[in-house]
Amino acid sequence: MPLIDIWRNSPEQIRDKQINQLIAFAGEGILKDGNSASSEFRSFLASVSSAHLARYAKECLELKFDGSGLALQDVINPHFQFETVEATFD
Repeated sequence: MPLIDIWRNSPEQIRDKQINQLIAFAGEGILKDGNSASSEFRSFLASVSSAHLARYAKECLELKFDGSGLALQDVINPHFQFETVEATFD
């Protein structure tokens, strides 16, 4: 069952899980560019509260696990929108 479906149908099952445990539930269980784990994890992140996102970001920085940098990018990147301006440096 996709991670987002677990969250929607039985949030109590995963509410208190650490971010590395949540990633293990998603797809292949390892975040890689373009795989199902990444897309499932991103769908899940889009559905949780900002408090959960803050907790997950903190866990990425404090826990040592494979893919913590990728997970941190997924937690943070969608929430920042930057407008770029071309400029020259003198």
